[in-house]
Amino acid sequence: MRDVRALTADYEHWLGGHIPLDRAELRRKHDELAHDEYRFLRGTYYLWLVRAAAEVPEVFGHAAVPLVGDLHVENYGTWRDQDQVRRWGVNDLDELARGSWLLDLVRLATSAVLAPHLSLGQHEVCDTVLASWYAATPGAAVDLRDAPRLAPLVPESVDPHAFYSQLTRGPEAYDVPAGVVAAAERVAEPGWRPTWHVHEAGTGSLGHRRRVGVGPAADGSWHAREAKELGPPTCVWAGEQRVSVRVPRREDTAYDAVVTAVRGPAGAARVGDWQVRDLAPDVVRIKPAGLHRHESRRLLEAMARAAADVHGADAVSLAQARAQTVSEPEFRELVATMVAAVRGDFHARE
Repeated sequence: MRDVRALTADYEHWLGGHIPLDRAELRRKHDELAHDEYRFLRGTYYLWLVRAAAEVPEVFGHAAVPLVGDLHVENYGTWRDQDQVRRWGVNDLDELARGSWLLDLVRLATSAVLAPHLSLGQHEVCDTVLASWYAATPGAAVDLRDAPRLAPLVPESVDPHAFYSQLTRGPEAYDVPAGVVAAAERVAEPGWRPTWHVHEAGTGSLGHRRRVGVGPAADGSWHAREAKELGPPTCVWAGEQRVSVRVPRREDTAYDAVVTAVRGPAGAARVGDWQVRDLAPDVVRIKPAGLHRHESRRLLEAMARAAADVHGADAVSLAQARAQTVSEPEFRELVATMVAAVRGDFHARE
């Protein structure tokens, strides 16, 4: 089995053949990955796919649905839909593909076990994720007005002036393709007049070009749109590796289908290998830290149901998936295997 360094070098060489990479940011990413097992999992989706294919190949044989792919407990947050309704659900769809529904659930549960800030035991995590997914009624993402138990867990919005001022502190950027700029303007408020800046955020996407346009609209209100160069989905690289399973496959129609199904953000667009999304003071991620046990469980239930919302963008495929019963002991064993695999790679990365 190839080691962490070899697989990482191979993946970064492959990605660098498709999009320009910032090598200094990649070095910083490697430093961040050494912080803890959870952050390592977040930033190595490419490694996850290869290891899962080797360690739990049976996961890949289940019904294929629209798959989040790079799912973890910090891949959830808020947005405003076309009607300006504030919703909560999966807010990072960079790695959308079509693949086994079970792969998303195993990764979500593995991330919850490894996350240092969730006060739940491993068996409870597994049973909560599996039961909540089966019990979910897929549809639009959660309207926070109808979620009194979830709303208190959402961080409060920051001061708008401080928020937009912070975004303009990066160096000005002049390398955003004209088509991406045009797409950002189409999903922004009328008369939006931005300046574009270098933007640094996240862990897994460090090394990718990430830019943010910030400025006033015609009515004087300030707005921001982030443009991130993704490159091809990681599953494309994984499919080129010598694995014995059928890994998730690229599906270019998945993004529009999922955004429509869950009533995704109005200020977002996909342009080739670039993702445009709204940045605003009230567009926030839940960071599951400092929660009581019952709050952690409630949040994990909502996360599994939000994954079902994404899977439900294809109702026929989801029905096929729901017909495939996975028992609690089976699911616990799959997650335990992947937790051990991630921990092994984390400690073997040096």
